[in-house]
Amino acid sequence: MSVSLVPRTILSLIQPAVSAVAARLFVLTTGRSGSRKFQPTVMSFYETGLVTSLYEQLLMSPVLRNYEIRHEMPYASPGVVGSPKRVDIWLRPVGGGYPHLIEAGDFSPGKVNRDCEKMRELNPNGGCWALAFFRGKGRPPANPHQPLAVMNASLANARGLDNEIVEIEHRLVRSFDVYRPDGNHDRFGVAMIRAR
Repeated sequence: MSVSLVPRTILSLIQPAVSAVAARLFVLTTGRSGSRKFQPTVMSFYETGLVTSLYEQLLMSPVLRNYEIRHEMPYASPGVVGSPKRVDIWLRPVGGGYPHLIEAGDFSPGKVNRDCEKMRELNPNGGCWALAFFRGKGRPPANPHQPLAVMNASLANARGLDNEIVEIEHRLVRSFDVYRPDGNHDRFGVAMIRAR
């Protein structure tokens, strides 16, 4: 699989997007008496907030200056009956062409399979990507390859990822440390999974 401009750029912007959320959460809650017991971090923050931060990074990217970029895009496809379905991020070159659809969220095989089926139905000719977060909730990925190992194990499981629906490329899987201003950090994993 060739790795095109859009998935490469999205993957490169995840770390600054997540770091921006981590810094904002730290600034907003430090010294706040109601935040003593529960200090929100990127490990517990709503995935929608992470996607919104990524959307802001995409809008600022000089690499994507010739792309229309939309967040929570209502997307109706010819032949699909009913109200439009929404996709987390929608990108298309300004001059037209097939769009890239991105659905994002915490990794679970069922969610990835459903998202990929939905996007393929809406966008059979364009790029369709599931952006999976590996936050671990107490057991974050220890190395850059752990999300890949989790996905490969899922492909081998009958209740896991459907090999007929998804395509995994190891170059589109990463883990990184997200540092807070107090010096503490969390390990965050991410993978761009292509819908077949």
